Amino acid sequence: MCGLDMDLDDGGSAEEEKEEEFWMGEGVKMLPPPVAHSGGSVWGSRRGRCGCVACGAGLILWNLCVVLASILLLAVVFSVVLLPAVLLLYAGFLCHSRVLDAPSVICHYLDDNSCSALIILGFVMMSPLVVVAAAVFCGLLRRFRVLLYIQPIKRAWYRGRLLDWAGSINAWV
Repeated sequence: MCGLDMDLDDGGSAEEEKEEEFWMGEGVKMLPPPVAHSGGSVWGSRRGRCGCVACGAGLILWNLCVVLASILLLAVVFSVVLLPAVLLLYAGFLCHSRVLDAPSVICHYLDDNSCSALIILGFVMMSPLVVVAAAVFCGLLRRFRVLLYIQPIKRAWYRGRLLDWAGSINAWV
């Protein structure tokens, strides 16, 4: 008939056919995702308007704290890794006669040529040290899993655990 698919074979029961749908071949069985046990929808029941605003503000504050902690970690890592190049640049610019010509104790040992060499060495060292600092920062972000602490604002809409970290990530493909 026009667009109607009919199966007239009565060889098996409907339960056997449903069970066969999940068998992919060669003994691999695909399981359906688990059904969420909640009061309202799949995500849980929705919060009221005031609860949603309060939880949203709490989540925004939490996410800002996580971002500020990440920025603090970034500043600490870059300042520690770039410290040798900064010290060379500081000493070079401090003692050069055309820049500051400070009466510091270290400047008695350095002439203009050695100050220029310190400045050049400081700028040459800066590029690889920035790469090393970025690699160390990314490694610390991965090790501490800082980005997993950022919570989506959509959690404020539904009841349940507000801060639920992705320590147990289950993906249904």
